Amino acid sequence: MAPERVGDIHGGSASGFKHDNSKWKVRAKHYKKLVPAIGTDKIRNLMDMNTLYGGFAAALISDPLWVMNVVSSYAPNTLAVVYDRGLIGTYHDWCEAFSTYPRTYDLLHLDGLFTAESHRCEMKYVLLEMDRILRPNGYAIIRESSYYVDAVVAIAKGMKW
Repeated sequence: MAPERVGDIHGGSASGFKHDNSKWKVRAKHYKKLVPAIGTDKIRNLMDMNTLYGGFAAALISDPLWVMNVVSSYAPNTLAVVYDRGLIGTYHDWCEAFSTYPRTYDLLHLDGLFTAESHRCEMKYVLLEMDRILRPNGYAIIRESSYYVDAVVAIAKGMKW
């Protein structure tokens, strides 16, 4: 059942929420095949850098980890829905530094952030910030259009990822 506040969000609906939930259940299974350490004690702290309703965190709720859900400060205000689900989250502008101790996260997940924010800030600065907060031997899962994936690969090689 969708939290009541889903309807308060511009474009939010119970059917959209259900679709988001089912999408993330499938993706989480796929991610566990890509990164077998998900669900083990090797990955404890995750960040969903561009969450909508906290679906990724909800799909991993039975695993021994926690997910910081980050809602873009330039996206629809969905943080209340994340909280209604009993999840943790914050707002953030990825054109700015994220307030955290360096090397805090084992896995960073980014879905469509570069597409959404490309008109506001340069991708290389977001990737450098990701490098700062990602622990050594950590993982980054980046879901983007092929244009941005190709650009990320070029920058990531220069960063020795």
